[in-house]
Amino acid sequence: MQLNALLNTITAKVDHARVVQQVKKAGQLPLILPFLKTVQQHNSTAVNEAINELYVEAEMHAELRQSIEDFDNFDQIALAQKMEKHELAEMRRIAALVYKKNKRYKQSIDMSKNDGMFRDAMETARDSGNQA
Repeated sequence: MQLNALLNTITAKVDHARVVQQVKKAGQLPLILPFLKTVQQHNSTAVNEAINELYVEAEMHAELRQSIEDFDNFDQIALAQKMEKHELAEMRRIAALVYKKNKRYKQSIDMSKNDGMFRDAMETARDSGNQA
């Protein structure tokens, strides 16, 4: 708790990407999640990827979906590929959403159909604008 308080105090003076790198190297990334949520408003790639990684590991699908919708500065395709084979259907739905946001409609529709999420597949088909 004191680490987060310290980081919040010196937020303006530290490089957030370097903080993520150092804490990740130490293997203690979950400890600074409150700090990461605070600085996520800057839409930094390193911070967004760290938060999304923590959400995937903890299977926090609602928080992950919100993070993806609010902040887009991260490797979206890599995240979608990582979650494509996830055991939770909600995580696979998020992967389909990421593919849809990146205009990879066929992949998104195929994933939605395989999971029986026909409403998602129809919405993606509608958004694609392709009648076929």
